[in-house]
Amino acid sequence: MRTVRLTRRYRFEAAHRLVVSGYTPEQNWEIYGKCSREGGHGHNYEIDVTVAGVPDPVTGLVIERERMDRIVEERVVDRCDHRDLNDVIPDVVTTGENLAVVYHQWLEDAFTGPARLVRVRVHETARNVFDAVSLPPSR
Repeated sequence: MRTVRLTRRYRFEAAHRLVVSGYTPEQNWEIYGKCSREGGHGHNYEIDVTVAGVPDPVTGLVIERERMDRIVEERVVDRCDHRDLNDVIPDVVTTGENLAVVYHQWLEDAFTGPARLVRVRVHETARNVFDAVSLPPSR
């Protein structure tokens, strides 16, 4: 039996400010430019969540769509939508790279059935897309 991947897309709006605590405003500006401005800025985020597994022989599904939606909405969308990500994810610089990793961590233990999390893709802008992927189990 072949493994099949399913990807679903979710949307939410959130704000953030890119700063390294302990750096001066000038140092943060040097690294992050206008993204470090006081007050922050917002994005219309899209995240693609990909799971993989063998389709159920009866239903033909890797996972029920409603179950997947419930997991992602509870663990990511509801926590982040219309929020300041610096408050939601303290002590982490909320770059697209770090957001992909954090969202992956928030989701990975929820997919315990035949469908396993393999990727979280964060679309921050039309030009900035970040992937956090599951590594294959070590042998």
